[in-house]
Amino acid sequence: MRKLLILTLCLMLFIPTVIYAQKQQTTTQSGKLYGDKFIYDMKSKLLKVEGNVRVELKDGPKIWGNKLDFDQDKQIMIVPGVVRVEMERLKITGTDMEAELNNNRIVIKKDVKILSLDEKGNISATITCSKLDYNTNTKEAKVEQVTVEQEGTKASANSGIFLIDKEEFRLTGNVIISREDITLKSNEAVLNTKTQVLEATGSVEAEFQVKE
Repeated sequence: MRKLLILTLCLMLFIPTVIYAQKQQTTTQSGKLYGDKFIYDMKSKLLKVEGNVRVELKDGPKIWGNKLDFDQDKQIMIVPGVVRVEMERLKITGTDMEAELNNNRIVIKKDVKILSLDEKGNISATITCSKLDYNTNTKEAKVEQVTVEQEGTKASANSGIFLIDKEEFRLTGNVIISREDITLKSNEAVLNTKTQVLEATGSVEAEFQVKE
């Protein structure tokens, strides 16, 4: 009996607290994870995924990358390096992503490019920015150092808010908007890529050329 007890205790001490798995998928509270290699620390509840990483969030975006760190307690996902995100009417690429699942928030920290799609799936606008802070619940995207291009119109600003459902950009700080033979400069502007209506406010300056 004593030998059996000692053997049982030894086995308990040597049970690993880290699990390795190859080419697996796992289900989170609000989605699924896929990858070539999973390393899960059961004590810290930290999951590392490597190779062909794919995240499918329930009623939310799909995310692709090469590596992913997932803190299960804090519900935070970090994807270092190049990342691709797709959701309804948006295709996004960038570098270094952090997602706060409990706060419905996705932040891409560098080199962001956004393709906004119309109802038919065609590209309606191309947005580049230095940083993206997107709320998957309100569908509002906060951007920094942003440029918007759409059918002959180009707009740039220090920052802005993109309202996805309205296809509307609210630009702030050193706003410059160029279209054909006119250029507008202002402190703030609202550009609707669907209706192609522009409203500029705050010390507006316009430069235009007279057609001969």
